[in-house]
Amino acid sequence: MARRKKRDDTMGSLDSLLDTMTNVVGVLIVVLIVTQVNVSSAAKRIRANLPEVTVAMMSDLKAKEKIVMERLEQLKEPEPVASEDLEKAREELRTLIAVRKELRSNEARFKKLDLELAIIGQEIEELRQKLVAEGGRLAQLRSKAKEEEKTLRNRKPKLVRLPNPRVPEEEAKEIRIIIRGGKLIHFDREGILDAIAATVSPRKDLLSDDPKYKNRYDRKKILPVLDALTDSNPLFRYDFKLHENGHLQVFCYPRDGKGEDLEDLVKSRSAGNKVMVAASFNRDYLRFFVTRDSFEQYIGARRIAEDKRIPVGWVFADDAVRQTLNLGERKIWATPHPDWKPPTQKPGKKPPPKKKPTEDILD
Repeated sequence: MARRKKRDDTMGSLDSLLDTMTNVVGVLIVVLIVTQVNVSSAAKRIRANLPEVTVAMMSDLKAKEKIVMERLEQLKEPEPVASEDLEKAREELRTLIAVRKELRSNEARFKKLDLELAIIGQEIEELRQKLVAEGGRLAQLRSKAKEEEKTLRNRKPKLVRLPNPRVPEEEAKEIRIIIRGGKLIHFDREGILDAIAATVSPRKDLLSDDPKYKNRYDRKKILPVLDALTDSNPLFRYDFKLHENGHLQVFCYPRDGKGEDLEDLVKSRSAGNKVMVAASFNRDYLRFFVTRDSFEQYIGARRIAEDKRIPVGWVFADDAVRQTLNLGERKIWATPHPDWKPPTQKPGKKPPPKKKPTEDILD
């Protein structure tokens, strides 16, 4: 049996087309075809939307283009400028620059003034607030002054003693009373000097071995003895100072809280009352050393002294109320420092006259 011949397909096979369309390249080809179709469609829409350009419009645009080109040619080749006009323009430019510089300077100055004005305004506001506060205080003070005025009007008048400055009698001695911390302390200078001399004078072993200073105490031996007396007084603390020339000073400091109260002066056995009685009998006068915290106690003590007919004087003193004594009054001197030399008197020059001591004034 004869084999059947294959049919001759005139249309060809479509397998290649299907392969092309289903792979990546086929997809891109399809996208490209679609894009071209869309671009063509978009170009037609753009042409359809463009305004219609007439011959007249085209002529007008050409005329404007010609004007612009002519102006451009003129700008490329500017007209010549006279030197006078150029100098004038430069002068105007310099003037404008100076004006601008001045304006900027004024602007900076105005900003600074604005800042200062703001600060002044703030200070004025603070002062206004303080003024309001002070006004309230002033109102309170006025109210208090009115109340005090009523109290003073109802109070009985007091007798006031006017000051009577005078010099004490020649034979009168000064009796010092310290008023410190509200306490009264009698400064018995003679008693303090006698107590120190009673300790030092019997000590012959303290005298100097130098024949030149046989009546003086050895400066190295006497200082320990004096320092041992620092706390020997219940009312005062002693501080001894040895000078280079051998002079000895005693600084007396009242102890805190020591002394008598003002009420004790009226008691017959109190030390202050005994001092006042003795001053009245011997016709001596009192000198009060008053610290700033004890003025009221001084007024009370003064009244008691005046009732006893004792002259009185007083001075303001610092809080320490230091009193100074010289042991030379009891013939107690130390040997001078080895390097000390007495001052030499220039030939032909007289020593200055001694100043007259200041007289005490009572009031």
